[in-house]
Amino acid sequence: MSGTILENLSGRKLAVLVSFILLCQIACFLIGGCIAPAPSNVENVLGTKCLVDTALSPGTFDDHWHIPRGHDRRPINCHPINNINSPEAIKDERVTPNKIVFAFQIPNPKVNEVLDYSRWMQNLIGVLHIEVLYKENIPIAGKPILSLDVKLGYRNKWDPDDKYTLIAKSTEKRYMSCEIEDKRKIEGYQYDCDLLPLFELGSLHHDFYLINLRLPVAESNKEPINEGIGQIEDIIVVVINQNGGFTKVWVSLKTVFFPVIIGLMIWFWHRILLLPRPPALLEKMLLTLGIALSLLNLPLEFLTLWVEMPFMLLLSDIRQGLFYAALLSFWLIFCGEHLMDDVTRGRVRSYWKHLSAVGFGCLCLFIFDMCERGVQLKNPFYSIWVTDLGTNLAYLGGRTDLGKNLAVFSALFIKYEIDSG
Repeated sequence: MSGTILENLSGRKLAVLVSFILLCQIACFLIGGCIAPAPSNVENVLGTKCLVDTALSPGTFDDHWHIPRGHDRRPINCHPINNINSPEAIKDERVTPNKIVFAFQIPNPKVNEVLDYSRWMQNLIGVLHIEVLYKENIPIAGKPILSLDVKLGYRNKWDPDDKYTLIAKSTEKRYMSCEIEDKRKIEGYQYDCDLLPLFELGSLHHDFYLINLRLPVAESNKEPINEGIGQIEDIIVVVINQNGGFTKVWVSLKTVFFPVIIGLMIWFWHRILLLPRPPALLEKMLLTLGIALSLLNLPLEFLTLWVEMPFMLLLSDIRQGLFYAALLSFWLIFCGEHLMDDVTRGRVRSYWKHLSAVGFGCLCLFIFDMCERGVQLKNPFYSIWVTDLGTNLAYLGGRTDLGKNLAVFSALFIKYEIDSG
């Protein structure tokens, strides 16, 4: 490897360079541990049970928004019911499943202060927690299917209290999984039910959000819906968003390092071109890795402060995938260049088998991401994890931690090359 820049550096210069990089890493760790807040925030939102005037059949939606807290905290198109399982509600002929709407306004107010979301928070995830009471004569049938008619809307600060704009509406199915210990099989105790995915928004561009959710039942002459789901007492939506303070620190670091890496790449490639030979394969791979890292550090998050970009989660996954693919390809070629003989070294086609494996793995992950987050651009309630088939296909497509997969694959290949060399 004669003529490379790294070998032309003196020991002192190399020590200074390595020390500077270590200090930068330590500084980043200290900033992340001492200054940045927790990456995400979790909030439990208890649904308000609204009695509406008109019963809706399954799969149909009305044109009204049912709002628990409107002007002066008064409900709009909503007659709140404290307990749908109370004797009074059971005797009331108006209270039927097709007239009950669970309404969730997020974020929750704090005492008398109305809180709103910030665009720095980037994304929003909603998860359902179903509270089911144990009742001997209303058991849960194995793994029942929960059918949801749900719609999601948003409102900004300057909008009227009753003006919500529709984001999406859909009829979704979720598989419930609830258990209860034998000693807790007493009426009034609750089942322990798994959380169910509800929605995922890749952009948190608006101030307030509203969810209207129904659990309809079918008419007598149609196929049963929502049977065997037990006696539901309440529904809680667990909302998870990225902390705005964390985003500011994270984007600030990306903004600092992005021009630094670009400058180092320009300096590196300029020095390479000054050498009296064409660039070596390993040097080209270093440049490719630097470009992939620069794409990962490009602070596109600033654009979300002005433009709604619901595809940011998908774009972030693609950028990470490109970086990991470039990193693994670099390590494969780095090991090969030091183990192969001079005849086969220095050519990309010598590594076509290994690079094809990397490309195939990245293609599988990209297809999975498009099947989930690509669909969520149109329907945020969609989830590939809600069925056993979808879950198995997701794992088959490699939906485990990408960094761990690449690290294990790289370590195994390096060991194989060393043993065979």
